[in-house]
Amino acid sequence: MTREEQAALDAVMNFLDSYAQRNIEGCTSAIAVSRPIMLFGTNENEVFRTSGDLRSALKRDFASMANIRWGKHRNIHVEVASMFASVIVELPISYQIYGKGVETLFRYALTLTKEGEQWKICSGMASVPFADGTYLFPK
Repeated sequence: MTREEQAALDAVMNFLDSYAQRNIEGCTSAIAVSRPIMLFGTNENEVFRTSGDLRSALKRDFASMANIRWGKHRNIHVEVASMFASVIVELPISYQIYGKGVETLFRYALTLTKEGEQWKICSGMASVPFADGTYLFPK
């Protein structure tokens, strides 16, 4: 991995680490300010076009979630061009929500832009895949 590819991956992992720490400022500092953003969360109503939208969603998440832990990241793909980077990463997560333990898998596909010397997230989406054979498309 090149230095720039590692820097883009580090920016994403810092965002995810901030999420696990329930650190709203750390999460929002990873988001681009030099261009419009578009982020999709895992729920159908989670469409974020401003850092304020994201901040509100993080507050909602952190009001109900505790003990957030990421497992080892896997299935990583990083591409870097001069001003943009693409990071795709899959990692397990465990957390407590309303006192109940949850373990699942998250997948992120994120686009980052260069702001000064730092990579910042400007678009992307999170998904939680269904187990094999549990999701069917109607015919």
